[in-house]
Parts: sequence; C-alpha cells; structure tokens
Amino acid sequence: MANGITTTTTLLYFIKEYKPHSFFFLDMEPQRVCIQKQLSETDINRNLEVPNQAQFLPEGNGIMLVTDRDGTAFEFVASVRRSGRRSLTHQWIDFAASKGLRAGEFIRINWTGHENQYEVQLGLQAHGQHIFWETL
Repeated sequence: MANGITTTTTLLYFIKEYKPHSFFFLDMEPQRVCIQKQLSETDINRNLEVPNQAQFLPEGNGIMLVTDRDGTAFEFVASVRRSGRRSLTHQWIDFAASKGLRAGEFIRINWTGHENQYEVQLGLQAHGQHIFWETL
C-alpha cells in the first residue's frame, strides 16, 4: 500500500480501534447470524447445543441445509427437546469431524436468506484476539 502502510498495519489498527470483541467484521448483516458460540466438548462429540438467543432456525424439528466451501452438502436437524431447548443433530457431528472442529473454537452459523440454507464459519484469532470469520 502507499505511504508504507501495510495490510497488517491496517488490520492491527482496525483491531485496536474497533475492539476485537465485535464479532461482525465481514459484510455479513448481523440479523442473518443464526447461531454464534464457543464450542464445548458436548458440541463436538454429541450435538450442537443451540443458545437461547439463536434466530432464523427452521420451525419444529426442521432441516438445515449446509453446503461447505468445497460443495459438500450436510443436513443438520434443528431438534427441539422436551424441555424446549434446541440442538443440532443428524449430520452435525459428521460436519464437525470433517472440519476438525475442537472445543474452545468459535463458530457462527448464518442463514443465507434462502429457505433452510445455511453456512458455517469458524472464528479466527491472532494474539488471542478475534479477527474475522472464515467460511468452512
């Protein structure tokens, strides 16, 4: 870049000035974020526990169609438990394993705006600070 300003310098300035705790650094409209959370062992080994503040989930035990960046399709079921809590089941565990997801990582599931179609993103960090989301 001109005047000796590098992309790294610009990114570090952005992080410093705009607080790394803001999780909406991409062009994604915040209202399209369905689920955002730090993964637990249960999320990786059994099913993804859906936070209460989740939005844009299908009705009932609805299907969520996810296509990864390689074009592989997965079907998650947004299950409703007797307690009323929600979790993602069916191919969620296959997806998590295929992407090498680990407890402690941050993920975000976005509704694409098309009926029952979603994308999954991994939160990337540098120096312990959240920087941006990468589509899996």
